[in-house]
Amino acid sequence: MLPPIRRHILVRADRERAYRVFTAGPGTWWPRENHSIFGRDGVVEFEGDEIVERSPTGSRDVWGRLLFAAPPQTVSFTWHPGQDAEHSIFEVNFTEVADNLTLVCLIHVGWESYEDPDSAGVDYLIGWPGVLDRYAAHANDPDAQLATEDLWLVLSYAHGPNADGAGVTSHPLLAQHAELVREFADEGVLVAAGALIDEPDAGQMVIRVPLEHAAAYLARVEADPSVAERLFLLSVRPWKVWIS
Repeated sequence: MLPPIRRHILVRADRERAYRVFTAGPGTWWPRENHSIFGRDGVVEFEGDEIVERSPTGSRDVWGRLLFAAPPQTVSFTWHPGQDAEHSIFEVNFTEVADNLTLVCLIHVGWESYEDPDSAGVDYLIGWPGVLDRYAAHANDPDAQLATEDLWLVLSYAHGPNADGAGVTSHPLLAQHAELVREFADEGVLVAAGALIDEPDAGQMVIRVPLEHAAAYLARVEADPSVAERLFLLSVRPWKVWIS
């Protein structure tokens, strides 16, 4: 089984707003100009349990179907824009990590059913970051106030599909990851980082960042070439620390 695409973004909004913007009106934020069937003039909306795009001339393409919804925590869909079959599935989870700050995690799986699974996976790997950035721009609440406190994030790194047979330690992308770790240390947000003893080519980093700047720090983590090019598979979890 091919590994899932997993993307994380922090939205300056409570969980209810973050969920509502994602699910209630995808046509208001989806970048139709380069991620649609009919282009900028297409209309994307829910019709019953289906996500549908319609062209100005009335043509109709079903992008996917709602599988499960537990507002405002999670929602999942089949996903097949421009395809006849239900080729893949994506799930989105919403976790409110502080007042007016929500961690949104998208997980996209199911490449095996595509005619060219690797190509399909690469297309979505490249496409999802821009889509989620557009979503966040609409979901962010300009009136939302954040507390003057810190957010602790646990960043787990697992062996990715683009690690070669020699492992990650000899891969050139590891040096760029190490540079990001050093930057975080210099900026005073790094708590700890290192390799896991019981899992080959895996590691963990903990950062402690001001809520006001947490979204920007997470964006840097996601943009790290070792993550973007799948040397590592990243998982992000908020941590409520009681003693430090």
